[in-house]
Amino acid sequence: MITGQLERAFQLAEKHKLDVSTILELNKIIMKEVNSSPKTEEKILQQILQILENNKQILREAT
Repeated sequence: MITGQLERAFQLAEKHKLDVSTILELNKIIMKEVNSSPKTEEKILQQILQILENNKQILREAT
């Protein structure tokens, strides 16, 4: 399971141009705070990553 989580973190980090450690930390926070099914946790992670992408785009446009 941990190997799968790490592989997923690498994929997401590459896709969203973030550090792997950032993805892993987000996962830990979500697991601790949400305490839900892995599917729900994955959806929450995707939503957070989308918010980060949107914020990056807004910052690019503002400068």
